[in-house]
Amino acid sequence: MEFTGEQQQWDEVLMSDDLELNGLHVTMTLFRGGLIRWTGAISGSLIIENDLLGFSIEGSSIRLHCFTKREADGWCGVSSGNRVLKDVCLCPKNQENFGNWCEKIQTCLDALERPKRLLLLLNPFGGKKNARGILQEHVKPLLDLARVTFTLQETKFQLHAKDIAKTMDLSKYDGILCVSGDGILVEVVNGLLERSDWEDAIRMPIGIIPAGTGNGMVKSLMDDADEPCTAANAAYTVIKGHKRQLDVATVVQGHARFFSVLMLTWGLIADIDIESEKYRWMGSMRLDFYSLLRISHLRHYSGSVSFIPAPGYEGYGEPVCTEKENESFLKSARTNEVQENEGKSSDCLGVLTSSENHEWKCIKGKFVVVWLHNVPWGSEDIMPAPDAKFSDGYLDLVIVNECPKWSLLNLLLKLKDGGHVKSRHVQYIKVKAFRLTPGTRTGNSPQGGIIDVDGEVLARGEGTFGQNDAPLMSYGPTIEVTIEKGLATLFCP
Repeated sequence: MEFTGEQQQWDEVLMSDDLELNGLHVTMTLFRGGLIRWTGAISGSLIIENDLLGFSIEGSSIRLHCFTKREADGWCGVSSGNRVLKDVCLCPKNQENFGNWCEKIQTCLDALERPKRLLLLLNPFGGKKNARGILQEHVKPLLDLARVTFTLQETKFQLHAKDIAKTMDLSKYDGILCVSGDGILVEVVNGLLERSDWEDAIRMPIGIIPAGTGNGMVKSLMDDADEPCTAANAAYTVIKGHKRQLDVATVVQGHARFFSVLMLTWGLIADIDIESEKYRWMGSMRLDFYSLLRISHLRHYSGSVSFIPAPGYEGYGEPVCTEKENESFLKSARTNEVQENEGKSSDCLGVLTSSENHEWKCIKGKFVVVWLHNVPWGSEDIMPAPDAKFSDGYLDLVIVNECPKWSLLNLLLKLKDGGHVKSRHVQYIKVKAFRLTPGTRTGNSPQGGIIDVDGEVLARGEGTFGQNDAPLMSYGPTIEVTIEKGLATLFCP
């Protein structure tokens, strides 16, 4: 197999020995940095950090449990982007060498600081309702081989994961693993940020296994590392223990507050996502069917969006009064200043400080789509924000105003690879802060729209689908969004 890393790490030999590998005589060498290479009757190599789950002892043999990419060269055989589980059996010649190999390999594993204890939250109702099967077939076998223990809790109702994260004993775990779609991740982040010790709690690493409808966050993570988005690959991502920071958006309206990690949308996309629920009996075809239905009866919404553009995006929108736009943010900032001597609450999040120079821009008119995204993928097959980064301190804003129906259909088809952003009908803007003031449908209609945040209804206007529900925020008053750079921590490939 191909191996990567700093070559100088593999100049120092930690141990070399003549032994049997799967019954064949080889010379095996372990290098500093965790490279194991063998030559003789068979040649190959593996890197402990990238390829090894763990090992077990069977009599006088050491069984290495490997989970590595199929490569054209090396012992794994044919070329493929997927990983394969394969054991390698080592038989050292004597007891002393046997003990030395076990000690050296374990030392390399310990140096990686992989998680050993996980809180596993499983949503049995999400997606195709097969999360339990995914856990048993693709996740638990790898955790067992890596000797990672876990406490399993199944969510029983909406916001159950939030309650668990809000009250869990952080000292008992090295991370949280969500076997679900994006919804459980969102609940966990909100729960951690509502704790009194939120500054420590939000550093708890979170992993995601794709077992829901959307799976946008785990798709973004795996795609960024050119890894297939599978449950087994995602599980191995958590086992390896690599971490990266994630921006968290604070969504505020008055005293109502919500923490978002994926996206906020208003207009066509929100209508399709939420209103297509009435066609859930159609399975995965419901989104395609309802997209065509909504385009054929296209809605335009009046309203305005204001934003602080990132450097390089100042040409979008019209300048507005900076003092007016900052007023509510700065008022919140002054309110939170009194908390500094008493211990800072997470209420301080979502506040722009008066020391920053904010140049607000505004776009008004009729809107077809307003889509604010934190990471590139919204689901496993939709990439609304191809330029989005996990921790750049900005959100990616996609706006579609006037657009012919056939052009709009073409835009939706290009969402699979992010090609829609090249259209002249699309404005793609990186922003530091965002304000949405939604209005009614155009054409003298009193009906409002739906504001969707991370797959759930945040606010809905009069006459919209699902009026029996009670959303967190009201439709009409301004909704404000700011971004906290690198606030949360995710396990990553």
